[in-house]
Amino acid sequence: MPRLDPMPALAERVRDAIVDSILQGAYRAGERLAQEKLAEELGVSRQPVSHALNVLKEQGVLVTLGRKGLTVAPMDPALVVQLYQIRGPLDGLAARLAAGRVARGETAPDDVARLQDLADRYQDLGPGAVEKPGELARRINADMQFHVGLYRLSGNPLIEDVTRPHWVHFRRSMQAVLTHPGGRPEPWVQHRAILAAVLAGDASDAERLSIHHTQAAATAAEARLLKDPPTA
Repeated sequence: MPRLDPMPALAERVRDAIVDSILQGAYRAGERLAQEKLAEELGVSRQPVSHALNVLKEQGVLVTLGRKGLTVAPMDPALVVQLYQIRGPLDGLAARLAAGRVARGETAPDDVARLQDLADRYQDLGPGAVEKPGELARRINADMQFHVGLYRLSGNPLIEDVTRPHWVHFRRSMQAVLTHPGGRPEPWVQHRAILAAVLAGDASDAERLSIHHTQAAATAAEARLLKDPPTA
């Protein structure tokens, strides 16, 4: 059998590192993402960087900047709203299915423990709070991990498959909201309420809370993007 190329796995790590840098505000719309500089900063060859940049371009995260190369695409409020319209029912379904599996004793203790650990570890920050260096990306990624954990707890792998390509846009919308000086939402308060309903086996309440949480996130993101479009 032919030897497998390990590059795709490395390219995924490079892509994640680039997205994290965008979430932290290191790259903004109109600023060139130089392939050579990225490769040097990440300590990798140009090949996985090129692959990662092409994937991000296909996802609409990056756009061509004339002859200069690639830059971060501006956020599109309409796209964000449309994506949340799809995600809302899927999140509700995942929470309902997960609660049902918990009630029937079909979930693995480790899967539940990971969600509980995330809910215990992250707290909401009040207005004016200052993030530690690198903390914003970690908090946004933890939010994603919580929801992906619920998808996996649902027992329906298609929910994660359908939402996976769009999480980069959800994460960018979270960045727009969390960096707004006018205040912060309370996602982890809502996460803990959703998880409590799931662990209680209350499928109806878990679904209701999950849909409400997604709708609140969509409203906050749309308001932020329409009022003051971010440059990152």
